[in-house]
Amino acid sequence: MMLPPLGKTDIQNTLNECFSIMQEINDCSGFESYVNYVYEDFLNLFDTSLYRIVEGYPDYIYQTSDLIKLAGRKYEKKRNEINYFKKHYEASFKKFSPEHIAEALLMIDQWKKEKVQESNLSNHSETHYEYSLIHEAEAAKCAIIFSEELGLKGAIVAINGRIEGITLGEGITPNSASVLIEKTNNNFHGMPQFIYQQFCANDFSDVEYINAGEDWGIEGLRRAKMSYHPCFLTKKFMIYGK
Repeated sequence: MMLPPLGKTDIQNTLNECFSIMQEINDCSGFESYVNYVYEDFLNLFDTSLYRIVEGYPDYIYQTSDLIKLAGRKYEKKRNEINYFKKHYEASFKKFSPEHIAEALLMIDQWKKEKVQESNLSNHSETHYEYSLIHEAEAAKCAIIFSEELGLKGAIVAINGRIEGITLGEGITPNSASVLIEKTNNNFHGMPQFIYQQFCANDFSDVEYINAGEDWGIEGLRRAKMSYHPCFLTKKFMIYGK
């Protein structure tokens, strides 16, 4: 799978080369070749009639100041959840560093185990859900291990000296950043809201926008992202060969 940035000139030849490389690898293993996460204006740079263009799930974009201040009635529930967390748990918020890697990996394994158990209890019929959970956990672990090489910022929340939450993100442009990963122990009410607000305040207060990614068509995730009141959704596309 190829991803932008792919330049802004001679895009037709660039795409031809992309598909040539992908097909050489993918055709023998049964995978379909496509260019993913394409922004809308990129579609103006080449002849789209030569390809199959599919609109993907949009990214949720927020005003960073909204996520930090959580001001007004629409964020009242978020403030209450954070206040509950602060009141009921002796928690410490720290910048993520290499010394946290080993314990953070154990936390991700525990998170995966609990999610798989939840899916079994709810009689989830699709084994695909567990399969995706395994890959999501592995991706989070890779990001934790190689956070320094990838240029990621991060934070952890520890309760009674044990890591119970972790988040990772990165700057995208001088004016925007992305929160890529957030994993927390569900037993601590209000922790997701607490770590999200603190991470934005401590690491991304100097940018105007936060990109929280897409919802993958998962209704619960869509509701969670909408509950933070995005200022807009940004379209993304996939380019397939015909």
